[in-house]
Amino acid sequence: MKQITCMIAILLLSVCLIPGVFAQNLLSDEFHGTGQDLQSFWQVKDGDKSPWELKDGLLVAEAGFDQNVWTDDTSTRFYQTTDQDQFDIETLMTVDYADACTVAGIIVYSASTEDHQGRDGQWVTLKLWGRGAADNNAVLQYQRRQNDDAALGYVGTQPDYMPDQGVIPVELRVKRDGDEYESWFKPNAEGDWVSVGTATNALQEPLEVGIYVGICEGESAAGRMTVTFDYFREASSPATPVDPRDRLAVTWGELKGQ
Repeated sequence: MKQITCMIAILLLSVCLIPGVFAQNLLSDEFHGTGQDLQSFWQVKDGDKSPWELKDGLLVAEAGFDQNVWTDDTSTRFYQTTDQDQFDIETLMTVDYADACTVAGIIVYSASTEDHQGRDGQWVTLKLWGRGAADNNAVLQYQRRQNDDAALGYVGTQPDYMPDQGVIPVELRVKRDGDEYESWFKPNAEGDWVSVGTATNALQEPLEVGIYVGICEGESAAGRMTVTFDYFREASSPATPVDPRDRLAVTWGELKGQ
């Protein structure tokens, strides 16, 4: 009897250790709460590098220096672990930055997938890249690890969108359907979804899906970034995207002035 009990225990333990067996579906969060009382389905990577808190229904993070999502993921990242083959998620964030290279956005990360250079770890990310004191503006990017090859559906600089540094509200959306990832954004966090790109990336599960922040350069007196996330949730409406090529006379300056 003791042997049978031990065998059952070993089998149960083995099942529990199989990646993805108990992986959850992605859950929405409006970030109600105070302090660091995130919902239990969240995990935080390098949370000590970027001080953060829940306040008035918002997740607010003061981005730390030497944090990036390009060659490696060194960001402060808030994520959920899932094996969902299909999902459609969105977040609204307000980035307030100046005089630094900064990153913030949505990421789908796989620790068990080798990237195109044979390194462990691959991802898909839709992010706002603040381009620092030299340019004083930001661009939207859709990338995998250290690559934004347009022939593969990625985007290094989203057309017709280059807001000045300062306060930048933007809504981001990423949809997964198997190995296909499609993305959109809303400039100024309003209006129609604007198409960014569709890419194929065979990311192995489990996936770490969430949002992140970081200042991608060394510490300086002037450099700063605060990112406020209003929510992380399942997309609330079907995407009826506007192709940026069809926006013609609608420029970022006009949107910003509305």
